[in-house]
Amino acid sequence: MDGRNTITRTSSFTLHCIEGYINNIFLVEYPEGILAIDPGVASDLPLIERYCAEVLRRPVTDITLSVVSHMHPDHAGGATGLRKKYGIPIAAHRLVDSWYAGVTGLIQHLLDIYMTQIVARRSKRPLRRISFKRIIKPDRPLIDSMYLPGFDDWRVLYIPGHTNHDIVLFNKKEKILYAADSIVNVRGSFFLPIPVIFKKKMISSYKKMGALNASTILLAHGGTISGTRGKDIFSYLSGLVFEPVPALARLPYRLSRFSPGIWKPYMKKRFSAAVKKIIK
Repeated sequence: MDGRNTITRTSSFTLHCIEGYINNIFLVEYPEGILAIDPGVASDLPLIERYCAEVLRRPVTDITLSVVSHMHPDHAGGATGLRKKYGIPIAAHRLVDSWYAGVTGLIQHLLDIYMTQIVARRSKRPLRRISFKRIIKPDRPLIDSMYLPGFDDWRVLYIPGHTNHDIVLFNKKEKILYAADSIVNVRGSFFLPIPVIFKKKMISSYKKMGALNASTILLAHGGTISGTRGKDIFSYLSGLVFEPVPALARLPYRLSRFSPGIWKPYMKKRFSAAVKKIIK
C-alpha cells in the first residue's frame, strides 16, 4: 500500500488514514465493525477494497456505516459505491439531498465534478471516473448533536458555511475532531475551504469547533493537526472569511451558484426583505 497511509492506535479504536484520489479517507476500526468517514470519489472503491484485504485483513462488509460530511464528489462518491456493491448504509445530514436537487442541482453536480477534476489535474493526478448519483437518500439522516448510529462515541456537529449541510464528527473521549473541509492544510499553511458560501454561518461554525478544544484534528485535505493549536487556527480562519477571494479561488466561487441549497435561501431572504419594505 501507499507509504503515505498512516495508522494511529488509541485506547478506543485504530484509525487508518488512506490517501485517496484528492482527499484523505478515514477508516475507524473497532473489533465489532469499521466506520468509513468520507470514503473518497467513486473510483476510490478499489483502493478501499485493497486496504481492507491487505492491511486490515477484514472483509469490506465489516464497514457498517459510511459518513458523508457533504455532497462534493470527493466526499460522497465512494459512499455511494460502497452502498451499491456491499449494502453499506450512508449517514449524512438531513439536508444533504437539497444540494443537487432539481435542474439547477444537476448543473451544480456537473460543475462540481468538473472542478474536482481541475483539482486532480493541479495535483498531477491522472483523470478518473468520479461521477456518482447526485441524490443519495441517506439511510441514516443526521442532525446536530446526535451520536452516530452504531458508533455512539462520535458526535455529529452541524457546521454550515462551505455548503448548507456540512457536518463534522467529534470523539470526546479521544478528543479527536474530524473537520472535513473546514480547514485546508497545505504544507503547514491553513486556508478556508473553497468556496465559503454562507460566510456568517461559517464564522459561527468555526467558533463551535474551536470550543471543543480537540487535541487532534483530522482533515480531508492536508496533514493532521496535533496539540493545542486548533482554537487559534479556527480563529485565524474566521478572520479570513470576509477577506477578498484569492485569484485561484475565483472560478469555484463563480461556478458555485446553481445549487438549490444556495439560491433558494437567497431568494427567500430577498422576498422577505421586499415584503417588509412594502409593509413599512
